[in-house]
Amino acid sequence: MYPTPCAAIAAASAGDEIDIAAATYNDSCNISTAGLHLKGVGGRPVIDVTGQTLANMKGIYAIEADDVIIENLELTGAQIPASEGENAAGLRIQSNGVVVTNCYLHDNQNGILSGPTTAGAGTQTIDHTELANNSLGNGCTDGNGCTHNVYVGDYAHLIFQFNWSHLAGTDGGHLLKSRALESDILYNRLTGETGDDSYEVDLPNGGLAILIGNIVEKGPMSGNGGAVLQYGEEGLGTGTNTLYVANNTFVNDYAGSPAFLDVAQGGMLGAAHDNVFSGIGTPSSTGALSADNLIGVDPLFVNPSMYDYHLTASSPAIGKGVAEGSAGTFPLIPVFEYVDPVSAVARLAAEDLGAFEYGTSTVDPSLDAGAESPDGAVTGGSGSGGSSGGSSGAGSGSGSGGGSGSGGGSSSGSSSGGVGDAGSNGATSSAGRGGGCGCTAAGQDGSASIGLLGLGAALLVLAGRRGGLRVLVGMSVMATVVAGVVGCADNTPVAQKCSPDSTVSCPQGSGYSCSGAAEPDPTTLQTYPASLRADCLSQAPAGRLT
Repeated sequence: MYPTPCAAIAAASAGDEIDIAAATYNDSCNISTAGLHLKGVGGRPVIDVTGQTLANMKGIYAIEADDVIIENLELTGAQIPASEGENAAGLRIQSNGVVVTNCYLHDNQNGILSGPTTAGAGTQTIDHTELANNSLGNGCTDGNGCTHNVYVGDYAHLIFQFNWSHLAGTDGGHLLKSRALESDILYNRLTGETGDDSYEVDLPNGGLAILIGNIVEKGPMSGNGGAVLQYGEEGLGTGTNTLYVANNTFVNDYAGSPAFLDVAQGGMLGAAHDNVFSGIGTPSSTGALSADNLIGVDPLFVNPSMYDYHLTASSPAIGKGVAEGSAGTFPLIPVFEYVDPVSAVARLAAEDLGAFEYGTSTVDPSLDAGAESPDGAVTGGSGSGGSSGGSSGAGSGSGSGGGSGSGGGSSSGSSSGGVGDAGSNGATSSAGRGGGCGCTAAGQDGSASIGLLGLGAALLVLAGRRGGLRVLVGMSVMATVVAGVVGCADNTPVAQKCSPDSTVSCPQGSGYSCSGAAEPDPTTLQTYPASLRADCLSQAPAGRLT
């Protein structure tokens, strides 16, 4: 019996999944067991520590182990006094690899504060997540350091996609700050709105930075009129220091005249194509940008006062796009459009400037993305038994279910993550984990009878998942899932388990390598054979597949 998430975390073994029933909990703790998957089920649980003394004086969850997944949780109230550093976080991550997906972090001193155990190592992934009204307190003026919606340390790689970071609180921190050697910032909404944010995007040590398809807005109440995107202000690192921006919509609602792109001396603006710069300010500190960027002209947005930056029929941004080029082997052509909230839709054309192709429906953006043929939305919202539908990683195909994370493949109409996951809707996963080829369990939970028993009662249920246990918090479950046959994109059953940890040989000519040593032609939409399981996708390079 585990009445709280932290009680289950203390009892769990490496690789276990902890399913947390939709209720409100008030405890905080460390996570020091590798591979745990904390997942809200039956709705989104709330972990509210408002007024509580944090057990670790760091965050609601202080994660000190690798390969942890935090999914479908709401985290709020993390604050510690000035004497303790004034920098608590909803998630304080001190490990080389954590995935945060489909979460809501708000009203904390920091939303996410993360750093690797080894400088220059690991990947931090954040997707389909809303961060709002963090950066609380007064650390900037107290000398304890500013707090932020998101602050990512010096990882090898940050994947930040399909997120909404907005309304930074009283400390005037950034909507996104990253010291990663490579920051892939893809299809997000980063809007200051009426908040007290400083920079919308801060890359203080430069690095390889790729921004595609983002909406970035500096609000009128910003506490720093210096820049919308700041690059290299605190000193460039020793590696690659090149910034790439393509098909972003940058908006300045601040009364001053900041630089939209402020690149420190020594940094390089590798490419800036097909962007919209709306409002007063210098487009780039590096000098004039190419004519395919819309500058100093009213873009004729649908409703900018409500942060709707879709294009109207008379917009001068229509039809002005040019070839975006690439950042090394990473193509800069946009393949998604952001959809409120924390979702996306496949972009069917890239002929117009900015984050949106003209023709995308403003009533229901899932209907189309700038082309006559409708397409399906890539959703990341919560649903009964897990996150509904599935998320799709940067450059992947889209579908209505069985989502894959950054670098994952397309999922065609299937719901459910790996076999054994609880709930009928399955899990959103990152870096291609689970369900990457649309795998579905042969049987759902079926006879499961689920009911809330309150915070004082729960059951531990054993089920097959990555060789570990499934721990359920606050729920009674009368049946479990047994791993069985799965079906892929064409629904052809294959007598194989959909396990992302298994070893499998990728078919010749598929363009994939299970070791991650090879990847497909980034300009070609791949078709996955029915025999190709999620294993190959999960181990392919993240964020690079189309």
